[in-house]
Amino acid sequence: MSIDQVEICSGLPDGYRSQAAELYCEAFRQKLAPLVGTQERGIALLEKTFDPGYAIVALHQDKCVGIAGLQYSGHSFIRPRFSAFVQELGWLRGLLGCVGFRAFDPSPRQGELRIECLAVASLMRGQGIGTLLLRATDDLARAKGFRAVSLEVVDVNPDARRLYERQGFVPRRTLHCPCLRRITGFSAATVMVKKIETRSSELI
Repeated sequence: MSIDQVEICSGLPDGYRSQAAELYCEAFRQKLAPLVGTQERGIALLEKTFDPGYAIVALHQDKCVGIAGLQYSGHSFIRPRFSAFVQELGWLRGLLGCVGFRAFDPSPRQGELRIECLAVASLMRGQGIGTLLLRATDDLARAKGFRAVSLEVVDVNPDARRLYERQGFVPRRTLHCPCLRRITGFSAATVMVKKIETRSSELI
């Protein structure tokens, strides 16, 4: 595959909601499985929580192969409504799932755009799609006047952390909660941030 064949779109196009949910479940199955059970339940739940206007997606041969879910200005790509969790999982598991889903999920600081999820299809990893999504997010943040982009990376995903570091992200702080390891598969998440520089041409 040539990276030139990948189309980057602002927003989740109509008809790709289910593919995006499948992609998210694939990328974050270790976190999701204890919370929602089967992949089918996870996909059904996610389809109800997506806000398509707060995403940047990568398309290749009419398939969603990468997605960056964004959070800014009081809105986010994933909105875990308690009612949706209860509908899919029942009262008790729905409550636990809703709380666990937002573990290590801080709101962005003022002047920041936050990447709340970044996922690339397993067969397409290592080909630059994640980099394209991060650069497109930088461009969006710059266009909207944000001073920085932030995200979190868990302690069991060193490959993602190296990608973020190559793109200019630096650690701000690490959040620890060992009690969640048995539920989510990780026990710490590092908040990383990248300053958005204004292009010289925009200053003229």
